[in-house]
Amino acid sequence: RCLAGLSGSTNKAVTEEPFATAPPSQSGYLLIADDDNENRDLLRRLLEPHGFRLDFAVNGVETITKMEAEDYDAVLLDIRMPEMDGFEVLSRLRESGRLGNTPVIVVTGLQEEQDAVRCIENGAEDFLSRPIRPALLMARLSASLEKKRLREKVFEQHFTPELARELARNPDPMKMQARQAEVTVMFCDIRGFSSVSERLGPSATIAWLGGVMGEFSSIVIDHGGVLVDYTGDELLAMWGAPNEQPDHAELACRAALGILERLPALDEQWRSVVGAPTEVGIGINSGEALVGNVGTHRKFKYGPLGTAVNLASRVQGATKFLKTSLLITGDTASRVKHTFPTRRLCRVRVQNIQTPLDLHEPEVPGIYGDWDRLSSLYENALSAFEGERFDEARAGLTAFLSEVPADGPARLLLKRLTDAERGSSLPFDPVWSLPGK
Repeated sequence: RCLAGLSGSTNKAVTEEPFATAPPSQSGYLLIADDDNENRDLLRRLLEPHGFRLDFAVNGVETITKMEAEDYDAVLLDIRMPEMDGFEVLSRLRESGRLGNTPVIVVTGLQEEQDAVRCIENGAEDFLSRPIRPALLMARLSASLEKKRLREKVFEQHFTPELARELARNPDPMKMQARQAEVTVMFCDIRGFSSVSERLGPSATIAWLGGVMGEFSSIVIDHGGVLVDYTGDELLAMWGAPNEQPDHAELACRAALGILERLPALDEQWRSVVGAPTEVGIGINSGEALVGNVGTHRKFKYGPLGTAVNLASRVQGATKFLKTSLLITGDTASRVKHTFPTRRLCRVRVQNIQTPLDLHEPEVPGIYGDWDRLSSLYENALSAFEGERFDEARAGLTAFLSEVPADGPARLLLKRLTDAERGSSLPFDPVWSLPGK
């Protein structure tokens, strides 16, 4: 923050100093807080030609009221105003976490350095004494707006543009602090990353990974998700916080299906470089998690912690075992049953989790011709297997595989059925144990 124009008192409200070059058009919504008509009109004539939208307040109370109601990009604040002066306005803004991220530039007839220091100490972004020098005003205003936009960009790495703007302007401590929330978590893993990276080398691998993850990230953001983290070849996203989203499970499933829909074009784009198909495994789970800033003072990272997250990760890993691209848990499936048809693939036991959970596969458009009939055929065979009605299970699986011979879950279920028919010294257990974590 700089001090400008602290000496050279004059009665002129603006100098005759022209712009050295015409400044570029700006965009932004500004509040001009000044009780003097001539001062307000002067600032209007200086700023409107450069593309700014303007609003006006004539005293400190009105300034605070308008800032509570409107979403301004910056405020130009006079000090000597009735009812509440500019010093008090700055003090109120400093105390308010909600209003503290809108830059305030003091534009005043005060000339003393101590006044400038007092304003800066109370949170003013800058201090300009009259007479106004247009080029300096525009430079300081542009710099303040640019710093503000950079703050928003930090949030845009994780959130939708609308939420990023809201959090950058009005950070709500209650919204961002650690709390329990109902969320849906998605892990998306790019298959075969290790072998591809060994073959391509670092430069081409990073280009491929960045191109693919960039597309996936845009899909997550477009569906209202939070980008929590990238860990090598894996993306972690969340829905349901920091803002509540009653349809968080549906949004996550739509994002996952959007990723699968985008894959053919990405594969076509990168196949000649990668030399192999670009494939993914996506795991989704819904439940209660601890959400908040799980980063450090050096790096912001808003995301979830807890069993719901661990389950989503394990479910993503299960996509390789079941040879399918997308799996969701029963907790997620129950939330989207009226929106997305699913088939229950199996009941699994996850390491360190006592209660078995059901895994479902949502319908992926274009994969199966008659989804309702085929998913019912599979689920009936699965129920027969779990009830030890092995002949019925085999008949159902045979019919299913005659139409979908490459289906990974059905082929795996058939193998388990064959093993069960051979008998074992151990009691029959219809729950599948997932390999690995």
